[in-house]
Amino acid sequence: MSDGAFYGRQKADPQKDIKILNKVIQDKTFSPVHLLYGAEDYLRLQFRDSLCEAMGAVKGSLAFDRFIGPDTQPERIIDLAETLPFMAERRVILIEDSGWFEDACPVIEEYIDQGVCESTSIVFCEKKADKRLKLYKTVAKCGLVSEFPEQTEATIAVWLAGRLKKLGTPISSNDAAYMVSVAGTDMLALSNECEKLSAYCLEKGSVSHDDIDAICTRRLEDRVFDMCDAVALGNKDQALGLYYDLVALKESPYKILVLITRHYDTLLKIKDLEVRGQGDGVICKKVGKPEFTMKKYKRQTGGYSLDELKSALNLCTDADMAVKTGQMTDRISLDTLMVRLTCSRK
Repeated sequence: MSDGAFYGRQKADPQKDIKILNKVIQDKTFSPVHLLYGAEDYLRLQFRDSLCEAMGAVKGSLAFDRFIGPDTQPERIIDLAETLPFMAERRVILIEDSGWFEDACPVIEEYIDQGVCESTSIVFCEKKADKRLKLYKTVAKCGLVSEFPEQTEATIAVWLAGRLKKLGTPISSNDAAYMVSVAGTDMLALSNECEKLSAYCLEKGSVSHDDIDAICTRRLEDRVFDMCDAVALGNKDQALGLYYDLVALKESPYKILVLITRHYDTLLKIKDLEVRGQGDGVICKKVGKPEFTMKKYKRQTGGYSLDELKSALNLCTDADMAVKTGQMTDRISLDTLMVRLTCSRK
């Protein structure tokens, strides 16, 4: 077994985590225990598969065991970990969504702390992990922890451009950022959108703004943006029409309510910064939006005073509270909110 050059390193930079894990996979310098965790499913699961494959943990191998869910028995894991691999260099045990890094698992903590069998590697793949727990600290000390948080829009745009380039249909950085704004930040969904776009554009050899509009599935946030745009411009019929389209698509009423609230919160922040004389660059940084979206946002804020946006946001928070306190169902609360927002515009 390799000496594991990265054992015990506790890191706060997810991008460094990815670079280190890539090198571990490339050099096969595996740790006795790995923890892969974070909200970005696409990257976490991609690295889970790459790591396990590099370790020789292929489907059907007699030296590969996989456990999923909170019912996983720690004693069973230890028994397997202490069993020599059959017809393989290493025994690999993959444990997914155990919940042990959110609650605790003293049995596994003690086992890892005392030292995993030299011929075994344990891989944990979890959505969440509490860094304060002893199990997390033990794995960080004895093995390698890799975090995969949700990526920023800018990071995803760079990744997306690289993926399309590999598929033979390059895209400009501006259009990559636009695609993220249209299709969302779910990297798994974006990967599928890349495949569709590449197939559509393969003959001409590149992806354009118009191709994105023609092929990509628009995310819910984008549809809500258009609906709020119509509200801001006083187009009541269009706004309600877009709203009823969302309802017809069976989108969650509460999710729509949350997105509307978030949108008006963003508008209020932008308007406040505008009133204070801040430029687009500063505003984008403060509200976490790409600069090319400012023109659209400012078209909306231009239709409101600061007080009007505060009132609109209050309507949103009142609607949210009505749902949470059981005064209204999410659908009735959302219907009421849309009527109030559209009627408040002249």
